[in-house]
Amino acid sequence: MFAARKRPRSLARVPVRLVSTVALFGLALQTPVLGQEAAEAESARAKSVVLFVGDGVDDHILTIARNYLYGNVAGKDGFSFDRFEARAAAVVQTVSEDGTPVYVGDSASGGTALSAGVVTSRGRIATTAGTDLDVPTILELARDSQLRTGVVTTASLTDATPASFVAHIAVRYCEGPVGMEGNEQAGRPGCPNDKVSAGGPGSIAEQIAVSRADLLLGGGLGVFSEKTAAGDTALDRARAAGYRLVDDAASLSQVDALPVLGLFGPSTLPVEWTAEGGVRAARIEVRDKRAVYPEPHRCIDNPDFGRRPTLQAMTRKALELLGGDGSRFFLVVESASIDKQAHAREACGHIGETRALDQSVQAALEFAGQHPETLVLVTSDHGHAAQIVPVPSLFTSMSQFLGPQHPPGFVAVLDMPHGGIMGVNYGTNRSRIEEHTGTQIPVFAQGPGSELVRGLMRQADVFEVMRQALGFAEVER
Repeated sequence: MFAARKRPRSLARVPVRLVSTVALFGLALQTPVLGQEAAEAESARAKSVVLFVGDGVDDHILTIARNYLYGNVAGKDGFSFDRFEARAAAVVQTVSEDGTPVYVGDSASGGTALSAGVVTSRGRIATTAGTDLDVPTILELARDSQLRTGVVTTASLTDATPASFVAHIAVRYCEGPVGMEGNEQAGRPGCPNDKVSAGGPGSIAEQIAVSRADLLLGGGLGVFSEKTAAGDTALDRARAAGYRLVDDAASLSQVDALPVLGLFGPSTLPVEWTAEGGVRAARIEVRDKRAVYPEPHRCIDNPDFGRRPTLQAMTRKALELLGGDGSRFFLVVESASIDKQAHAREACGHIGETRALDQSVQAALEFAGQHPETLVLVTSDHGHAAQIVPVPSLFTSMSQFLGPQHPPGFVAVLDMPHGGIMGVNYGTNRSRIEEHTGTQIPVFAQGPGSELVRGLMRQADVFEVMRQALGFAEVER
């Protein structure tokens, strides 16, 4: 039985009542609803698993992209995963440090639910709320079971979602040695108990460098280049661990052996699409008591994309290196900037990154066609702000009685390639950044083990689907 590992350091004492609250709340997810003996006995075994995470994806985000890319359609048109044999919805569950339910999560708590099957607090990376215990992740279980393992992301490899599979730390912002110190002005605590000098594992970058994952592709060169207290860098440690380092699409295409570390930018990688003319969502103006909407615009290729490989290219290379010779593997692929572009109210940005997610899933389906023992899953870590709204308002005719009728937030009006216009409203924050939302998220599955994806699940059940499909022993909490 795999057990949660305590950190080799002293932890702040937590009242027994609070620990019990966390344990009881997490028990519902740690005792798998999918794990009854009958279900586990009947479920098909997978040779390998590919997990896709569309960061911030919910039904609205998907529908916005589907409408723009394919029109308002169903059936053979649409995303590749729309046609998967299994689909479910998952409830996103998060807690505070004292175990009180929290109704909107972040990428750290959502990533930990997916990677480790544990409900934790926002900001935690594969550690428990309140008790600060390291919890084993599906990637670590796969690695320790002699499967090859990989992480692909368009964010920094040290960002919350990818980090949740390969690191354990109390605060997601402790990405490198600088982040370990915290930033009081920015409201970001440090991680004193996780420092190597305190007996901890070090920053996320330091942990990734010695994680023994076979393949790591994404951004984060800046963090990996920060000096540690020992005077070296995480990049130095990765080289010492045997990783071959690559930094652009051309060098990645030439890689023919593992392990490999690809760092294709200093931090988050450039997005594939942007808005023509640099248009962003804007507030509705009122002129002569009438709502005036922004001019419609279309999406174009991002001229700043550069020499980085596409998410699809990274996924293809990862599948080739990890499983092309028939080896068993676990791979997680994140389209990270769906979330980041929604935060910034950049509709074309998150549409393009959802397109990139789908193209990457298509690459996995091609691989699975040659290797049918592969389970492919597509899901998310949390919901986001964007909503499709009518342009103009359905109640415009009532303006003379009620005043100008229009969405209260920031609106992008898209000139749709298949005809018409579509309004996208962002209305969760008056400041420069939009918020996550507490909605349920979609789960799609195809391949052996997909029969476990059904009905209304909990986000951490995705971990159990993967664990059972791969035949790993139940994790002792």
